Amino acid sequence: MSLQSYLCSPKGAWQQLKQLAAATDIVQKYAEIRLSPVHSVCLFDNQGPKELNMTATTTEKQTDNGVNVQALIGAREALTQAPEAAKFTWRATCKWINGTHSQSTVKGFFGLGEEQNHRTEFKFDADHPEIFAAEDNGATPVELVLAGLASCLTAGVAAVAQMREIQLNSVSATLEGGMDIQGILGIDSDVRNGFDGIKIHYNIDADATDDEIKAIVAQSQKRSAVFDIVTNPTNVTVDVN
Repeated sequence: MSLQSYLCSPKGAWQQLKQLAAATDIVQKYAEIRLSPVHSVCLFDNQGPKELNMTATTTEKQTDNGVNVQALIGAREALTQAPEAAKFTWRATCKWINGTHSQSTVKGFFGLGEEQNHRTEFKFDADHPEIFAAEDNGATPVELVLAGLASCLTAGVAAVAQMREIQLNSVSATLEGGMDIQGILGIDSDVRNGFDGIKIHYNIDADATDDEIKAIVAQSQKRSAVFDIVTNPTNVTVDVN
């Protein structure tokens, strides 16, 4: 179920919004754009979303990075009035295959007040490389972390650029994570198991100045969920049956 579908459903936050915002124009604003599909997560500046030029003529060059800004602005306003709908729980399941090879699947998650599903089930194989006496059936778990960080930041770049009406022509990122494996091998207890640092390099071609491009990347970092997960402590609990 899409964000708009939920907010407009009888049991969704849309009904709550009509009561909460009866004296405001938020219902009317969101009703005008609720049928537009959401293509990405919106990353707003602290000052709020940029005003859209809704009077642009068809002869003007339109910014199109595949992000529906109108729908995202409406979603932001709607969830501000119904914050309980913004509570999400993401899930992944993992099954051991053999050796260090495992397969994780992603299908369902909770959000907008009810259970949701991706259009299809996604599968991710993970393993260790052959130099670790493994079969190399997939990327290492730490490489998947780098991929998740890159994907989250890159989605943010597209969203922020769209908000600022900057056309992207190409975006690519290269990530490196340094690690001393003496930690995971138990050789030296003073060496941490995880990365000792991550370097991210972006190559971005856009119709913008260098400073504008750097500002887009900086704002993406500011609103990135995975960047926050990697750079700040996260409470993790483990139980066993």
